[in-house]
Amino acid sequence: MTLWQVESPDQAVEFNRRANVGLHHLAVAVVDRTGLDALYQRASNWPGVIVEFSPQLSGAGPKIHFMVREPSGVRIEFTFDPRLEGQRKVR
Repeated sequence: MTLWQVESPDQAVEFNRRANVGLHHLAVAVVDRTGLDALYQRASNWPGVIVEFSPQLSGAGPKIHFMVREPSGVRIEFTFDPRLEGQRKVR
């Protein structure tokens, strides 16, 4: 996966899901809770990243997720579902 940086950030058009076609967010599944927590620590400390919410239940659970916006504004959701723990799948 590659996220490109624009040449002129001050002239970039910010995504608006109500006005533009484009990526709303990218979701990435993590294989265990330890990995989810480690990713949260790393992502939340990355320069320019905005944390939308820290690890919490998704709805009533048991899935746990967090959401960040990387510096260009793309929302990235990281999820861990304990019902799938130990299953390594690429989707």
